[in-house]
Amino acid sequence: MRITLMTLLIAAAATGCRHTPPKKASALLGNTEPLTLPTGGGHTPASESASGDLPAKHSAALCLVMAEDLEKADKDAEAVAYYERARELDPAITERAGRRLAVLYDKIDQQAKAMTEYQELLKKHPKDAGLLNDLGYSYYNRGQWAEAESHLLRAVAADKTSKRAWVNLGMAQAQLGRGVEAVASFEKAVSPAEAQANLAFVLATRGDRDGALAAYRRALALEPTLPVAQSAIARLEQVGPAVTNPQP
Repeated sequence: MRITLMTLLIAAAATGCRHTPPKKASALLGNTEPLTLPTGGGHTPASESASGDLPAKHSAALCLVMAEDLEKADKDAEAVAYYERARELDPAITERAGRRLAVLYDKIDQQAKAMTEYQELLKKHPKDAGLLNDLGYSYYNRGQWAEAESHLLRAVAADKTSKRAWVNLGMAQAQLGRGVEAVASFEKAVSPAEAQANLAFVLATRGDRDGALAAYRRALALEPTLPVAQSAIARLEQVGPAVTNPQP
């Protein structure tokens, strides 16, 4: 089962975990038919097929726009099909499509394909902070905390301003039981109170109720009106420790 924690973190502006596709307005959203020029009379340019299809590069561009729109609409499997088609039609966009395919393959549990995309991209861009962050988060989602930390450390070394990478690194370190390091990483992206709340959230997901309560209380000591800490403490205090003992 995949772990999807980041949408619940305090650092909402800093999270999202992965780079999002470029925003493009398009009237094509929802259209799943092949994208071709209207048929009819008139001269057909030599670069077009006799059937009236768009030239390959133009078709690829339209497929890319469709893929991005579908991805924004959370239609991941459909987006994958269009990214794959775009890459087939125009090898010049292989890298652009590959970056999104790496993320989407991971989201639809085609992890072997995702890893192939990441490795191919990293061969060309070994210090790309965005790629390293995305790959680290991929490992995190699979519960491979040490591998996640390794790639996220490389991400923040490549770009010390990447808030996503710092938050993801903190999550991996918290999962590895290194709370002090996790808080230090979180504080590169969010306030000290939010860093404690982020640590508390990870501890809660691990079943460490007492540790989570302690961290949320430290968050409130730093920022008494922090809403997420207030509501989380109320919820955790209603749950008996017999239900929330740490899992092996």
